[in-house]
Amino acid sequence: MKRVAVYQAQTKLQVWEGERKGESLLFLHPQGSRSSIWDEMLPHFADKYHPVSMDMRGHGESDFADEGYDIETMCRDILAVLDQLQIPKAHLIGNSLGGDFAVFFAAFHPERTASLCLLDAGMINYIGPDGERDLTREEVLAEFAQRPIKAFEPGEDIVPDNLERWVPWEGYFAKWFQHTSRYPLPDGRIAYQIPTRINLQIMETVCDLRYEEAYGRIRCPILFLPAETEPKLSLKLQMIERVPADILTKTVVLADSRHLMPLDQVIATAREIRTFLAEIAQARAAGC
Repeated sequence: MKRVAVYQAQTKLQVWEGERKGESLLFLHPQGSRSSIWDEMLPHFADKYHPVSMDMRGHGESDFADEGYDIETMCRDILAVLDQLQIPKAHLIGNSLGGDFAVFFAAFHPERTASLCLLDAGMINYIGPDGERDLTREEVLAEFAQRPIKAFEPGEDIVPDNLERWVPWEGYFAKWFQHTSRYPLPDGRIAYQIPTRINLQIMETVCDLRYEEAYGRIRCPILFLPAETEPKLSLKLQMIERVPADILTKTVVLADSRHLMPLDQVIATAREIRTFLAEIAQARAAGC
């Protein structure tokens, strides 16, 4: 994968691009993570596709911009990546926040979206009736404003600090911390949590997203991969059922699957995505 710097409104977006062997796939990471979370999955698509991943603004090696975390700007970031790489249309593959934003990109730019593959993403509003959280917008923002940001020395082992929070500590969580974004602090230490000034803007956006509205504007095929072991699976399936009937959709619930699918059941997840991409290619060839 070669490194490419894309600039959108003076904000640098770090992008990784693989060889162009077929249709373009853009991988979008979860909140607090970075593109490296896809490292185990990308090789499954290198043989016949054009894999691309990006660090979203405020994450990874992209700029930690002071603003621009509204849904319109985040989608303009994605558009800037497609434009600079001269990709007329891409399949968007997103996990968690990355998939949430992919849904709205597809709604805003249907002409640039070949399909959506949503890995436990874009299936439940964060707040509101039948939401992920039983809180008001104000309560969510107050919670995130009060979250302490812990600082660590460069190279310091973060496992002891997280053992009590992530019980039991095992490979899934250990992998997650390998792929979290790193934020330098003025005193030379680093944090593994998104700075409050950025995270509050992200959460303002997340609280305002209404997926039922977005799906009314989407025209591309959609693969839904809700995680079986995560809360409120039934509500996610209900949201999927409300997607307009004229959109080609497929839903697969992998047994024992967890939220961070790029780290969990990588082979099975990649297989379902490849199968879906092959199915819609066949349908397109048949004129369906």
